[in-house]
Amino acid sequence: MESPSSVTQIRLRAPLGFHPCKIDAAGRLKLPAKYQEYLKDLPDKYLFVTEYKGMARVFTNGSWERTVEKLEDKALRKRVTFRAEAKGGDVDCDPQGRVTLPQSLRKELGLEDKSVQLRFYEDVITIFTQEQFDAVFATVNSFEAADQERLDSLEIDF
Repeated sequence: MESPSSVTQIRLRAPLGFHPCKIDAAGRLKLPAKYQEYLKDLPDKYLFVTEYKGMARVFTNGSWERTVEKLEDKALRKRVTFRAEAKGGDVDCDPQGRVTLPQSLRKELGLEDKSVQLRFYEDVITIFTQEQFDAVFATVNSFEAADQERLDSLEIDF
């Protein structure tokens, strides 16, 4: 029998980068192969999709539950979860690697038959329309000089 110290624990690493995708007319989002591989290896297979700050977000690997647990204010928790569940819900990844987004969510966010950018960060897949991606990228780029100065002061060189 192996001792706990002799068992190597494998840490799953979520895919990095932005991935262009298309939401088809039926509301299906075909996930990139790297996303599919990552999700397949997760112990918690549940996916929860909702809207936050004008963007669709797919919570993976129990991240929705972990986020909700941080809300100590029960009234706030109740309002947030009600709103999130009214706009989204549990979704499944089909054998072709597609997730069907709820119709009401697609309609509210204008995601029907649309090209999007996906970003997987901290167990959440954020779905950016091209306009949202461009706006966030412009904001992030506006800090480039200040960020570089700060990184230099920390002696971090990418």
